[in-house]
Amino acid sequence: MANTYDVGDGIRLKAWYTVTGILTDPTIVSLDVREPNGTITNYQYTSGTVSKETDGKFFKDIFVDAPGQWWYEFYGSGTVIAADEKYLLVDRSVIP
Repeated sequence: MANTYDVGDGIRLKAWYTVTGILTDPTIVSLDVREPNGTITNYQYTSGTVSKETDGKFFKDIFVDAPGQWWYEFYGSGTVIAADEKYLLVDRSVIP
């Protein structure tokens, strides 16, 4: 089940990467965010647009400015190969 937010919310997207249960950094960590209008933005740890909390734990803070379904996918490659796609719902404001 997707989490529901309001237009204007700040949201922390998270990814955890493990190898045999041990938190491990992938060589490359990327994140794609697809807005309700279809625009896709790519973020990467190497460019500084994805942050690292600790070994194997990464995050990106986003601001949702449009109602609808937002999709996001973190993926790692190199030392950890993994992908995880999720979505969240953003409600339209009832107060103009």
